[in-house]
Amino acid sequence: MTNKEFFKKNCNHFHIFSMAIFLILAIFYWWKSGQYSEYFFKNTLWVVILWGLLVGWITGDFIYHSRNK
Repeated sequence: MTNKEFFKKNCNHFHIFSMAIFLILAIFYWWKSGQYSEYFFKNTLWVVILWGLLVGWITGDFIYHSRNK
């Protein structure tokens, strides 16, 4: 399976929309409370962004599969 086939099968507008929303929420969270924290997972912007994208992907997948049932 090529990358194009993989993304065509596993990525749709639910995934993209929820990843964008959670990316914005993750950056807002970091800006308001995480940047001055002493914890690594809160004060590192790239970790917070990756976490937001991962949660957005999973949420989009849940929404997509719940609408198809």
